[in-house]
Parts: sequence; structure tokens; C-alpha cells
Amino acid sequence: MPKLPSWLANTMEKVISNKIYQVEVTETKMLSSNLKCVTFKGDFFDAKFIPGNEVLLRVNANEYRHYTLSGYDEANETCEVIFYLNRQGPGHHLAVNIQKGDHLKLIVDRAKVKYNEASNQHFFFGDETSLGLYESLGKKVMEEDVEYFGVLELQEENLNSVGHLKLLIDTVPSDVNAPAKNAITWMDNMHPLCWEMWQNATFYLTGRAKSVQQFKRYLKQRGVSFRQIITMPYWEIGKVGGG
Repeated sequence: MPKLPSWLANTMEKVISNKIYQVEVTETKMLSSNLKCVTFKGDFFDAKFIPGNEVLLRVNANEYRHYTLSGYDEANETCEVIFYLNRQGPGHHLAVNIQKGDHLKLIVDRAKVKYNEASNQHFFFGDETSLGLYESLGKKVMEEDVEYFGVLELQEENLNSVGHLKLLIDTVPSDVNAPAKNAITWMDNMHPLCWEMWQNATFYLTGRAKSVQQFKRYLKQRGVSFRQIITMPYWEIGKVGGG
């Protein structure tokens, strides 16, 4: 989201006050040295969260950052966000300092990546910034009793983080100079029968823009149709992103 003059940000919050929730941080836990899961509690009885729902947090006087909910509990009126502490970007300072007992404003936004209700197979590709989305979609898949699988390219220190989330998904080391290369190699090593079984799946590609581009190109070469691929690049080196 672009920078706003502080007076305009304040005015905007008054205009969309029905989408703003006062929340309290009730729990924080580290999934790795730079992945932090935070639970927020608020009066979410009318929020109508869906899988893939995004929220905005005001990270300073002039800027907001989008985050995808990794989960929500309507009964207990809580929701969760997984923050990637990338040590850069305006969101890092806020995320790294969030602690239990803090009170914040949370703005509910729409879901930019939506779960495909018509599909009975869902394949996820992404990186650290994709974890919240896929945790959310993975829960939906389990509720629907259909299938999901996928691969994430993660930094070495984050490779075990999916175990904390109970995500049924594989991981490969990311290579900043070769986006999606290790994930594509992982795909090439997949048994041919797997391709036959998953040829009609919905493929969700998120995270680094160049990785999304390369992985999409690979899928097209393997015969996956355009209508089966959902893309949402979150960031790229040298560009201001969601961190």
C-alpha cells in the first residue's frame, strides 16, 4: 500500500471505521528465528472471515501493510497472522516488537487469493510470505475433505517451520539467484503418476514475483492450463513490499 500523509490515513480510518477492530494480542510464538505467529482477540462477531482473508495493520504514521490471516476462530473471536521478520521494510519493526497484551487496530480487507470451491485438488507454491495463506487454505481443504499438496522455497532456518503448522507440504532451500529453481527440480523428480493424478488441480502461486513467474512458466510447459493457475506475487528484491 502506498504511503499516505498521516492526516489522510487518520481520515481514511474514520471513513472505514466499520472495518476497523480494536484487538488485543493474546499469544505470540516463534515458528523459527524469523517467523512469528501472533494471535489477536477482538469483537469479530460480524467480521465474516473467509479463507485467504487479508487484514491491514498501520505500521507507522504513514503506512499500512497487508497480512493474510493464517486462521480464525469465530467462537472465541480470535484470528492469527504469521509475520515474516525479514529485517527490512516498514512492517518489520512493528512485527518484531508485538508482544502479549498489546492493543492494536486491525483493518479487515478482502481475500485477494480465494479458495476454489469447484476444485477437489489444491497445489500450493510459495515462500515464507505464503505461510499464512496456505495455513488458512489448508484448513479449508481439510474441512472439505479434499486433497492438497505443494512445495515452498524457504531459507535454511525456516525449513522446519511447516512442521509447527502441521502443513502437509514439502520444502526446498530458496536460492536468491535462481528463483524457483529448487522447487522446479523437486517437481521434475515427482513420479509421473503424480502428474497424472494432479493434472486437473488448482495451482496457487504466491511469494516472490520472479519465483511465481518462473514456476508459472514451468507449469505451462507441463501442460497446466491458464485457468488452473492462481497467482499473487507479494514481493521482489529492490521493491517495497509487505515486510
